[in-house]
Order: sequence, then structure tokens, then C-alpha cells
Amino acid sequence: MFKKINIKEIREGLALLVIAAIVGTIVSFIAQLFIISAKNIYDLLFNNENFIVSVDIGNLSLNLVPLLICVPSSLLVGLLMYKLKLPRWFGPADTIYAAHHRSGTLDLKGGFGSTLASFISISGGASVGIYGPLVHFGATVSSFIRRQQFIPKIPHDIIIGCGVAAAISAGFGAPLAGIIFAHETVLRHFSMKAVAALAISSMAANFSATEIGIVSPPLLLTAIPFDMGDIMISLGIIGPLAAIVAIVFMKLVLFLGTIPIKLNLKNWQAPVIAGFACGVCGLIFTEVLGLGTDVLISVITTQKLLGFLLALLIVKLTLTSICIGFGFFGGLFSPAIFLGGVLGAIVFQLPLTNANPDLLSVLAVSGMAAVSSSVIGAPLTAIILVLELTGSYEYAIAATFPIVVCSYVTSRIFANSVFDKQLISRGVEITKGREHIRLNEALIKNYVDSKYTKLKLTTSIENAVKLLTKSNTTEGYIVSEENKYIGKVTLLNLIDKKSSNLIDLVEKKPLVIDPNSNLIFVIKKLSKFVGESIPIVNKTNKEMIGIISENDVLQAYLDISEEINQIEKH
Repeated sequence: MFKKINIKEIREGLALLVIAAIVGTIVSFIAQLFIISAKNIYDLLFNNENFIVSVDIGNLSLNLVPLLICVPSSLLVGLLMYKLKLPRWFGPADTIYAAHHRSGTLDLKGGFGSTLASFISISGGASVGIYGPLVHFGATVSSFIRRQQFIPKIPHDIIIGCGVAAAISAGFGAPLAGIIFAHETVLRHFSMKAVAALAISSMAANFSATEIGIVSPPLLLTAIPFDMGDIMISLGIIGPLAAIVAIVFMKLVLFLGTIPIKLNLKNWQAPVIAGFACGVCGLIFTEVLGLGTDVLISVITTQKLLGFLLALLIVKLTLTSICIGFGFFGGLFSPAIFLGGVLGAIVFQLPLTNANPDLLSVLAVSGMAAVSSSVIGAPLTAIILVLELTGSYEYAIAATFPIVVCSYVTSRIFANSVFDKQLISRGVEITKGREHIRLNEALIKNYVDSKYTKLKLTTSIENAVKLLTKSNTTEGYIVSEENKYIGKVTLLNLIDKKSSNLIDLVEKKPLVIDPNSNLIFVIKKLSKFVGESIPIVNKTNKEMIGIISENDVLQAYLDISEEINQIEKH
């Protein structure tokens, strides 16, 4: 009647919860240190009344501080990449992949190096976000802790999710959003075991960040009572416009990321271009630099000129794309929130809307949630985040409609998120599920049967028939003295004796597979295959490795499916 108590599972479950709490506390502390330090350094460099360098050209006053700060910062980022010898910076896309990968390992040098690069970028005025690097940092820390010898066996995807949840919880002061984000964006499935651990980690991070008094949420928004009927038209406009902004933003980021490759720029050289771009924009338009939190709050709470808002939207979108594309490192979450807030303020000023001045914040928040939900692929997270940042159920409901519209349009036209698109460019289709990734990782050489009937060119037809009959198989493989693959013959062709030479009976255009092919590739090839087995041949030196049958491939597929089922079940 009752399920037998498994002491080992209980012990491992308790260990997971304890480790989750430790991960949440550590990630929260370091994340807050990161956030506070980066913001203070930025303010010291860019908002310091004692550090003003400007030049007047006619009636135009140019602020030279951004140029003096952004360019050296870009040089530091490039130097860091050069010294660490990293192929690229690592972010949320790598976190998602690690959670679904069999090993679940995140490179410590790459993770901490990328975090330091983002710190320099943000402090130095780059138009990048702060939460993407923190997400990857949290995942890197949790992955490192899991690998320690004194830690009991813990599912790698769950502990990575704990680090992610802690980073979002600490960064936004939003523990529920942290839990949902880790499930929605990273794990891509829900389970009771994962929920408990992620909740513990997120709550521990939130307690460390807020109850102890380290920092408050990044946006202090005061909800205003409103009638939903007054803004329905405006919300209907925000949804499609947010989709356009999100798609243009993500496409531009990815496109500009290919330019350094086309120009044959080294990874450490490209950031200098982004540094100059930031410096030039900052000469007259400093509002687009850095995280822009103060600017965003001003846009949300104070009505601005429509021309200013349009310029802010276009320049911020373009500059952020240049920064990310050319090697300044940071996230896309914060810039997406910024762009969405500005978009909402623009829609507020359209004559088609019936919004009164008190509803500026409602539309701005809805725009923030819509654009960011599509960029990071987390509509549920965006809704919960609005609820936690505003404390208003009405604001969350208002934001839901544009979030749904924007997410649907972007998923159909572009992808579920910019992270999914990045992984697709690396040959990983995360949207097809964990099973697809495992099948893509599973190389056919690990399933090869080395026992097969070998034939030589000098083998007579009669002896070939005897060898196949003795081995109880219908197919034999002709190989050279150096074990080079020559061809495949069938028992039927041998019995027919249409030729006295073995080479004349070789099967025309047989299916041959390289040992480094993955299971997905082989499964697709098997759809048109007729026969007993397939030769596995090294395409470089033509060496015969072995054979594989349809049954072998099917069994490998079933084993992987069962493995995935057990992971998601528990």
C-alpha cells in the first residue's frame, strides 16, 4: 500500500536542499557585490561633477568623458580575452546547454573570466545588461560546488538551475521570478524535486540580498489604480510593436556578431570598435550608456518628448547590438527591459490611446515585460516579475496580453529566444528537447559492433558462402590487408553466382557511415535503408571500424529516451 522508504534517496534529497541553500547564499552575496561595485564605479566615472571634460563646437557642447572611459575599457576587455585565451565570452546560452548536456560541466575559467569582462564592460559605460552574466556566473558557481568530492550525487541540471534562480532572485529582488525563470528558460521542464531545490536557493538568495540589507530591487515602481478599459487599445498596440522591436534587436545582435569574423578581426581586437561606438554616442547622448536604470525610471515616471523617446529607442538598440556583437560582454535582459519601457512610453503618447497621464507607468511596464519576455524566451517569468516589482496584480494582468502577443509573434518569425538562436548557430536545437540534444551528442562509434564477417578479394565465392553461413549472417565485408573498406556483399548475390569474381558482386552505392556521426544522422539515414547492417568506416583513411544494425540504433535510442524520462520524472 505504501511506497518503501529509500534512505539513500532521502539523504541525497536533503543534501540537495542544503547545497541549494548554500548556492543561493554564495551567489547572492557575490552578485550583489558585483552589482553595487559596477554601479558605483560607473557613477564615479560618468556622473562625477569633479570629472568633467567637454569641448564646445559652436553652440554644441560635447562630453568627452565617455570617449576617455569607454575606449580604455574596451582595451581592457580585449586584453582579458587575450590573456585568458578564450574563444569567446560565455553566457546564458552556455548555461542552458550545460543543463541539458550529459556532463553538465561549466568551465570555471570561462565563467569567471566572462563575469570579470562584463564587470569591466558595465563599469566602463558599455550599453549591455547585468543579469545575463550573473545568470551564467550563478550556474558556474553551482556547477563547481557540485563537482567537489565531498558533495553527494546531485543532478547537475537542478543544481545549475539553483544558481540561475539565485542570480535572478538576488538581482531583481524577485524570488518567484527566479524560480520560474530557471524552470522556463534553463531546465525546460517542471518536477517536484527541482521546484523544492530552486525555491530554497531562490529564497536564500533573496533573504541574503534584501533582509540583510545588501540592496533593494533595481526598479522601485509604485502601482497606480486604473481601469483596464482605458488602456486596452494601447496594450493591443504594444504587443505587435514589442515583437518588432524584439526581433530587430535580436537579429541585429546576431548579425553584428558575424562582422568581426568577416573582417578577420581577432576576438581581443573587436571590443575596441564597440568602445569607440560608445564613446562617440556618449559625446551628445549619454543616456544610452551603461545599464540606464536611472534613465528608465525617469522615462516610466515622467512624460518625455516623443522625439527624444524615438531617438533613445533607436540609438540604445543599435549601440547595444554593436557592444554585444563586437565583444563588449554583458546581458540582453536589461537592455530589452529598457527598450520595452521606452516603447511603452512612446505608445502612451500616441493619439490613438485613451490613456490619462497617470497610466504612463502601466504602459511602460507592459512594454518592458513584452520585449524582455521575447528576448529571453520567458513569458511566465516576465508576468511574475511585473507582479513582484510592482506588487500589483492589475499591472501583471495588463502586461499579460502584450507579453502573449509579442512572444507568439517572435517565436513564429525568429525563435523562442536569442539564446535558442545562439545555440542553433552552434548546431544545438534546444527547442526540440533534451532527448534531441542527447541524440545529437551520442556518436555512433560508441555503439559499433566489431564482430562482422571479413572477406578478402582473394576469397572464393564458395568460401564466402561458407563463412556467411557459419557466422549466421547474410552480409559480408571485403577489406584489404590493412583493414581498408572495399565493399559489401550479400549472401543472395553470392548464391546467384552471376560472377566468379567477388569484387563484381559488391553492392552498388552501399550506405556507409563515419564513426563520428551522431544518432540523429544515423536515424535519418535508416529511414531509407534496406539491409542487415551498415558498415562504419573512417572517412579519412577508409579503415573499417565495425558494423551497426537497425536494432542497435533502436536500442541506443530507447536507452537515451529512458534516461531522459528518469531525469524529468525525478
